[in-house]
Amino acid sequence: MLISHVTTAFRVFKQHKLYSLLNVFGLSIGLAAALLVALFAEYELSFDEMQPDHQQVYRLHVDVNVPGLEEIPLTMVNIAQTLTTRSDVADLFILADVVDSDLLSEHIKIADQAFKLNNLYGTAKNIRDFVNISVILGDLEAALSAPQQIALSRSEAERLFGSAEGALEQTILIEAKRFTVKAIFEDLPDNSHFLFHALVPIDFTEHSDISSYIYLKTQQHADLKSIEKQLADRLIEKYQLKNSQLEYRLVPMREVYFKAHSPFELKTGGSAFLVTLSVALSVLLLAIAAANYINIAVSQLLYRSKEIAMRKTLGASKRQLIAQFLLEALLMVMCAALLAVCWVELLLPSFSDFANRPLDLVWGVSEFAVIMAITILLAIISGAYPAHCVARAPLNTLLAGQLKAGQLVRKGLLVFQSAMAMALIVCTLVSLQQLSFLQSLSVGYDTTDRIVIHDLSSKQLMAKEHAILNEIRALPGVTQVTTTDTDLTDSILESFYFRWPNGYEESELPPTIGTGFHAVETLGLTLLAGRDFLPEFQSDWLHYVNEAAGEQSDEEAPQAMAILVTEQMAKRAGYDNVSEVVGLQVQGLYRNINATIVGVVKDIKVGSAKDDWLPVSFSAGYSSQSTVRLVVRTEQANFPKLLNQLRQLLRQFNLTADPQFSLMQQDLAKVYRVEQDLFVLIRNFSVLAMLLSCLGLFGLAAFAAKRQQKQLAIRKVLGATRISLVNLIAREFLSIVLAAAVIALPFAYWLMNNWLQDFNDRIEQTMWVYGLAGLLVAVFTWLTVAALALKAASARPSEILRYE
Repeated sequence: MLISHVTTAFRVFKQHKLYSLLNVFGLSIGLAAALLVALFAEYELSFDEMQPDHQQVYRLHVDVNVPGLEEIPLTMVNIAQTLTTRSDVADLFILADVVDSDLLSEHIKIADQAFKLNNLYGTAKNIRDFVNISVILGDLEAALSAPQQIALSRSEAERLFGSAEGALEQTILIEAKRFTVKAIFEDLPDNSHFLFHALVPIDFTEHSDISSYIYLKTQQHADLKSIEKQLADRLIEKYQLKNSQLEYRLVPMREVYFKAHSPFELKTGGSAFLVTLSVALSVLLLAIAAANYINIAVSQLLYRSKEIAMRKTLGASKRQLIAQFLLEALLMVMCAALLAVCWVELLLPSFSDFANRPLDLVWGVSEFAVIMAITILLAIISGAYPAHCVARAPLNTLLAGQLKAGQLVRKGLLVFQSAMAMALIVCTLVSLQQLSFLQSLSVGYDTTDRIVIHDLSSKQLMAKEHAILNEIRALPGVTQVTTTDTDLTDSILESFYFRWPNGYEESELPPTIGTGFHAVETLGLTLLAGRDFLPEFQSDWLHYVNEAAGEQSDEEAPQAMAILVTEQMAKRAGYDNVSEVVGLQVQGLYRNINATIVGVVKDIKVGSAKDDWLPVSFSAGYSSQSTVRLVVRTEQANFPKLLNQLRQLLRQFNLTADPQFSLMQQDLAKVYRVEQDLFVLIRNFSVLAMLLSCLGLFGLAAFAAKRQQKQLAIRKVLGATRISLVNLIAREFLSIVLAAAVIALPFAYWLMNNWLQDFNDRIEQTMWVYGLAGLLVAVFTWLTVAALALKAASARPSEILRYE
């Protein structure tokens, strides 16, 4: 019986080649999209699943009331150490950025050659209780048990010493201290939120006042809320914070990757929203592909009605007919699955580059089982309704070739397909409008022709203006240069409370940006009143009021500096006329610093359009950050030549052995990478959904043309033109598009309105977008139907009516 069903199925495929190819093609597109998205989702959801006891491990996060910096994944070690007395905390793991903490420098020497260590961190010997590390050579625990020892990753060892074996027991000079390489470990996998290539031991009893990444391993059923409250109370008590809105939060290790959006993170995090949306769209595409199969399969029943009638007459049972059609669906889906795998193998490199993930299709028992399960499920969903129509169709209806079963279902499926395609087109157009708006948004500073040099020593560049800045200004193509401790395209890292002469104090921690001379000119700020920081006014730079205190580096001694404030900050302080604030002195509340306002600039947007426009101050020579960056303003510069000259100067002044450059314009574009990916994702799925909808239309239009061929022939005899006959058939389908628009457009408006609410700066939705989406679907519908209807309308009436 099975052989008979298979033989019949292949005979049907051969007899109806076009429909079979349409089905296979449509299903393969849906399956290929689902497989690609499944690989992406599997990779994203696999982060940190290899870490030991990850179900009981949490990382401490601090939620802070600092505009533009709502979350910090760092905690003071001495505050976290108070948890060691709790019975529900099993262990504590500390990972410290020794460079940011000023404990060590990343700039090293090996045999008198200068290098830069990548991702240098300090930790303790219990690291392998929290992080799955494969040690190649040496003993990692021993390496982290004694001072002035270091462990390197394989790639770092090969970069510095040529090979992992050659690195062991070698000496590295860090700030006049000799460190011996005692262990080599494998590079951490890409799907881990940890990122370090060099580890050194740190005595956290001695260095308990540094901010670090703190991980807790808890007992089962630990009271997480109690732990969070204890930490917050300890922080408020230690620093005597009043009305503090600081809150601690325990983030499960498996969720850290999706929460990693702070500038202090080990590596850039992922987007749970993008993963969810990708999965939802792939399921939607599979549903459209299945609807296509149902539409085309049911339309084929009209051509196969006499065959089915004869099988029933010869004694075929309902169960046998259902088995026949389900087997046909299974064979069709299996062919589509094979083609889909070919699509995936072909498109995976491009998709992997687009997703910026190392995706790979590895065949194993579990992968094969999943694909087979999806294939069988899709076959059952696709073949169940056509099989049901055949089983319940009366014999006389089949013999007369007048099968009318399932018309409502077929039209409903077509409404669903058209509605989804229309909604996706709306989402594509609105996301494109918002993305274009964001890319053209005035942010208050100029990113054009600005080179940024990253990760330079704050001690060297913020103590006073460094001599290298004048050397850079003298280079051809350079118009100005300044220092800043903040990446304006990312987020603000620092805040500073001021008390104004009228008594006003900010209720929230007001952000500040540390800069050098010529900040306004270099960053392209708009000066509304006053002047820029200038070297002619050396008192602009942060300095001790009493020179003797400066020599002793007494932080409690009075200091002074100049600041620039934004228009919003001046107005919030109660000065509507911004020129009034120029020359005023404001007092620092938590540091003994008096600041003189020398200028007011137009408001700036730091970070993305999802962040507020903030009241910001610019401080000359002030920064508590360990690293800063140089911003170089250029004009008609030869960039390759200029970058080489900058490298030489940076090495000449011993600022860095491995300079990291970027263009500020590209940095700003990266801020909207998620929105760009979202637009590309929705656009591609819109195209595929429209293509699959057209395939479904083709099947249903073929059915309609076949069913109405005699009516068309009679109308043609009575004088109807071909275009009127085409419109007669197309009218029915355009009414389906209208029904789809009634469903899709309000839903798309609600969806996009909710998405736009996440942006402080956003477009206003326009109705022409919705009209264009409906028009596009209507035009594609008419063209698809007309292609088939025109053929039916062009047939000779004598051929159609010769048996009447």
